[in-house]
Amino acid sequence: MASTLCLSPPVSATPDYATFTTQNESQPTAEDSFGIGSLKICKNMNELKQLHCHLTKKGLNHNPSAMAKLITACVEMGIPESLTYARKAFELFKEDEATTGTAFMYNSFIRGYSCSKLIEEAIFLYIEMVAQGVTPDHYTFPFVLSACTKIAAFREGIQVHGVVFKMGLQEDVFIENSLIHFYSECGEIACGRKVFDGMPKRNVVSWTSLICGYARRDCPKEALSLFFEMVAVGIKPNSVTMVCVISACAKLQDLAMGERVCAYISNSGLKLNAVMLNALVDMYMKCGAIDTAKRLFDECTDRNLVLYNSILSNYVRQGLAREALGILDANVA
Repeated sequence: MASTLCLSPPVSATPDYATFTTQNESQPTAEDSFGIGSLKICKNMNELKQLHCHLTKKGLNHNPSAMAKLITACVEMGIPESLTYARKAFELFKEDEATTGTAFMYNSFIRGYSCSKLIEEAIFLYIEMVAQGVTPDHYTFPFVLSACTKIAAFREGIQVHGVVFKMGLQEDVFIENSLIHFYSECGEIACGRKVFDGMPKRNVVSWTSLICGYARRDCPKEALSLFFEMVAVGIKPNSVTMVCVISACAKLQDLAMGERVCAYISNSGLKLNAVMLNALVDMYMKCGAIDTAKRLFDECTDRNLVLYNSILSNYVRQGLAREALGILDANVA
């Protein structure tokens, strides 16, 4: 069941009093005289704190550009300690300057939290952003939707979708792709399809997000149908697409379809990577083509744990315990 956060107030629309802050306006500008470009090279917290101290001594802790660069550096470090440090510096900046911060600063935080284990904080910061009158932009929504997706915060994602619509950003391809992924991962594949069907322009991510949503939600026939439609309109799939398509073939246990997909991979020149190989071995095993699966396994020179688990579990599932033990004996010795 999709989880929800108890967020208050609900985000139903962008506040009327908010002044639009564009990405260009909120993005830090290059000011060489400040010497703040070196923030990019901070590799640990000690270096970050030392440089922040240096900026403070030069009076740059009140400079929006310097603060934005500091936040970005902390986010790029990507650890809870750096995010907490940036948050404290940000709160002090807002208090000292009696300001709300910029969209760029909030976007940086939301991105950082959504990529960390502090995912709920990304959503709370989005709520704060809107409540403070800082208008989200087209960079904000993919980040906050990513956070909603990761914790299946369906109610909050629906509210975000409403704001996207009211701001007239529903035709932004990056936002629409994020919405498709969000709905698919939350089990609302019909909503994802509705977003997809309404897109004036789609890219490979659009198609892949819905194909993978179908494949993961036990709709393998729909996944395969959409894949062949994708190829027919001239969109070249990537490795992520193919893994989901191969998985759909495995769920159907349709060897003929699996062979057709493999032929497409060979003819398209798409490079076979480890994840695709794992999926192919699993597909052939589930379709009963055990010799083909074993051949692919034997030809692989860089086997990983997933590949071993795939062939071993399928051997056991089909009652071929002796063959499974043979794999273990050959690779443990």
